[in-house]
Amino acid sequence: MFKFLKWFFGFFSSYVHPFEKKVDKFFRGIKSTDNIGTVRKKLLELMQDNLVILSVWMERKYKGYTYLTKGTRRRMYRDIKKIIYGLNEFDQKNTYGDEEIRSKLGRHGLSFPNGDEEKIRYIYTIMQYLKPGGHYHYITTASFGKLLRDPSLQKLEGDCNQIVTLYMYLYSLRFPMENLEIKLLPKHVCLHFRNIDIEATNGTFQKYTECEEVLPATEIVSTNLLDLTDFREDVQEITSRNLMKSAQLAYAISSLRTLVEKNLKISYHNLAVGSLKSNDYKTAIFYFQKEGNREALTTAYHNAAIYYMKNNNFRRARYFASESHDRDLAKMVKHNEGVYYYKNDKITQALKIFVDLGDLEMKRSCYAKQYNELSRKIIGVKTLADAKRHKSTYRKMLDLARKMNDSTLERSVRETLDKI
Repeated sequence: MFKFLKWFFGFFSSYVHPFEKKVDKFFRGIKSTDNIGTVRKKLLELMQDNLVILSVWMERKYKGYTYLTKGTRRRMYRDIKKIIYGLNEFDQKNTYGDEEIRSKLGRHGLSFPNGDEEKIRYIYTIMQYLKPGGHYHYITTASFGKLLRDPSLQKLEGDCNQIVTLYMYLYSLRFPMENLEIKLLPKHVCLHFRNIDIEATNGTFQKYTECEEVLPATEIVSTNLLDLTDFREDVQEITSRNLMKSAQLAYAISSLRTLVEKNLKISYHNLAVGSLKSNDYKTAIFYFQKEGNREALTTAYHNAAIYYMKNNNFRRARYFASESHDRDLAKMVKHNEGVYYYKNDKITQALKIFVDLGDLEMKRSCYAKQYNELSRKIIGVKTLADAKRHKSTYRKMLDLARKMNDSTLERSVRETLDKI
């Protein structure tokens, strides 16, 4: 029964591995305002646990690749075990001495990392196992899935981001991920260890001088988030919220805030525009505020006021009009609210608005409606006795006639009052 229930709930779950759920929960909880040190610490722990599953789940959620079905992901997680087995088998059959490594480092003016002999030997073993011509083939702008294959059946294919990620994962199986760093070059990324650049795409040591800044291992995650989508793969439409979340994640993780801030603002803008199209002005305004786009924000307030005014939601229309700081708009909303009350015979409310606006014409129209309402009460008056019973009505009519500045009406009502 337990196995059946496990299968049943697993069938309807979007996850195929418990670690996917853990990663998803972590990413969903990140905000762009979070402390970068705290986020990095937790992210590094997840990377150490399983960088492969973390990377695959990110591509599924934030790249939208349709091929990353539950079945495909299960197969990929089986294939990474075959890659590990192949590397371990290769390691047992091939021993590389420190002198060979020193020699290759020396060609680039690099120093041997004394004290980290085991680590550099293992890195060198990974380099030899994955060097082009063997189990790996470099292609541009690849999805991570092409790298997770059975190496005995297919070559592993990936770009610089993906192969660096795989190197880091394999390294983490024996040593702490925090030992590693990356270096971002123009349109390229390489692995970095103890002042040594490791060109993962061709399995060589390098000393790149185009960029001297090295970044922590966690930067590979933000790099992958911002990487281009594989043009060879079909992608499903990614929601604006997931695009925004992807940019937020990159912003929260990366120390290169100026690099990713633009992407974050673009995501905020797109999400705001999408909300405008569905008349979700509250959300649109929230994201325009996050973007810091004052012009778009003012337009959103204006459109919201017009929308709610047309739908007779004057309380909200007044609020948005006031936030727009457009006096003419606020006056128009108020005028339309008064007209709405006038048409629906809520004359007291309408008058209050038109008096406040100083609208003489609509004030007279309101008074005329009140006058006509009173005049209907005296339609059946035939005698002076009947008229006396409606004396208070006539007085109100006289007052309204004065307010309308209608001398003819005023004279007619006064003559009646003089008689009674």
